[in-house]
Amino acid sequence: EISNTTGILLQTMLYMVQHELNNSLIHLINNGTLSSESNRTTGEFSMPEDVRCYGVYGCFPIIYPWIDEKRPVAYHPWTPAQVDVRYPVFTKVNTTHPLFIDIDNPRSVRRLGIRPEGRIYFITHGYIESGDRPWIQQMVDALLEDDPDQTATCIVIDWRKASNPPYTQTCANIRLIGAITAHVINMLYEELNMVDLDRVHLLGHSLGSHLCGYAGYHLQKDFGLQLGRITGLDPAEPLFSDTDPLVRLDRSDAKFVDIIHSDGSEWVSKGGLGMYQAIGHVDFYPNGGYNQPGCSDPMTKFIRKHDESFFWGFQEFFGCNHLRCHQFLTDSIRHKCPFVGISCKTYAAFQQGECFDCDRDGHYCIEFGLKARDSYRRLIENGIITDPNEPLSVYMFTGPESPYCRSHYRVLLRVSDAEESLIHGGEIGKMSLEVHGERGLRSGRMEFSADPVYFEPGSNYTAIMAGADVGAAPLKVLLSWAYRTNPLNPLTWRLLASPRVYVQELVMQLLEHRISVRLCPLNGAPVVADADNEFKREYC
Repeated sequence: EISNTTGILLQTMLYMVQHELNNSLIHLINNGTLSSESNRTTGEFSMPEDVRCYGVYGCFPIIYPWIDEKRPVAYHPWTPAQVDVRYPVFTKVNTTHPLFIDIDNPRSVRRLGIRPEGRIYFITHGYIESGDRPWIQQMVDALLEDDPDQTATCIVIDWRKASNPPYTQTCANIRLIGAITAHVINMLYEELNMVDLDRVHLLGHSLGSHLCGYAGYHLQKDFGLQLGRITGLDPAEPLFSDTDPLVRLDRSDAKFVDIIHSDGSEWVSKGGLGMYQAIGHVDFYPNGGYNQPGCSDPMTKFIRKHDESFFWGFQEFFGCNHLRCHQFLTDSIRHKCPFVGISCKTYAAFQQGECFDCDRDGHYCIEFGLKARDSYRRLIENGIITDPNEPLSVYMFTGPESPYCRSHYRVLLRVSDAEESLIHGGEIGKMSLEVHGERGLRSGRMEFSADPVYFEPGSNYTAIMAGADVGAAPLKVLLSWAYRTNPLNPLTWRLLASPRVYVQELVMQLLEHRISVRLCPLNGAPVVADADNEFKREYC
């Protein structure tokens, strides 16, 4: 059976068949060692103590920390001519036919329409990709259209020639490309008389995340400048997880670093391509950071999505979880529905409802996407976050397709312990509910639990659910119950009485709106099976 849990590794393997150098990586994975003779780039033997220098871009050793027990292989980067990185520039008035930065002609950047007072975004791709991929154009369009000042610039870091297998060589190439990008940003800073880099924001997917980290590092090391922000879109895991911060993206590479984890399953056993390790100021883990909703759909759906292109549909099917991160981000820019997460110790604790009160008991609500930095900064300025050095792991639910944003509901269902409820006894089944708000807004049907639950008189049951936003004034809840009987379990037999559950009240918290409401059935009526049972605040 074809599964998409292996990410784009299958695509890579197909590409790698004719590349002898990748045998070294396969050997490394299986045996954990690699001889120095195998550590070569373009036909030259390369010893670990060797250093490659490329003029103003500096020198690139492959001793520790570039080689260690977590990373027992490292190559030198190709030359600047070989990586051949390009920088197309998009502005509000030029979204389809970009101009290009000429690295050898600094003054030419003054004629590219870049507004130094505006936001400047650098966007880059990952392994076996290029800067003209549709997702990059979609992100560029969203950033330019959404810019409140209409002064933003988007610059793509297109390193397609250096992104092909072997993976180990690509990991080396991004070190140089990061250094080149730092020089480009410094060139903009000097030629455009920028005050600082606070409005410069780098966004990188997979290996591109670490490339952005290298750019941030070189800006500080070579020019004494610090980037305003880096967003890591599911940073690549192989050869980067649990390595020295110099080797990978980390929070020291910019004033604010946020990470979106979407494919953080363990790489070797489950094929996860992204890091699960928290490495930023704020690390977002949508749906726990792996197994994204909608990624288990059949391959034919992805092929249709790409206009019947088997190649791109195949790639998205196998890399669905890894690609979700940039889809989430672009979606959060285009759609104005709430996109909020809350910090919690673990995903399991979040699912159990242990972290649902914003900005209390160490649980902080952070807006997802472009607003994350301002959201995080407000918490620090208001004294709510008292230790800015403590990393935050933030969790949220999403939907299976665009718009991905979902509101979070914590529902406490209290079963009555009144005499009638006690005499009737418990029932087993599955509850689901739909929240109705003003202007006809509805949450959509949300399951209280994945499996049937035994609802016992006098007991309370809590669930966290995700649905569409209904605003800050929910009007009613329609609660339905599907009765489940089991011939082997006498507790589920209803021979003389019709199945019903005496739900006394629902206490519902809305995370995004930070409110809690209490809703009750009319005159204490029981919830009957296979019907919508109405709960309202005025019935309490």
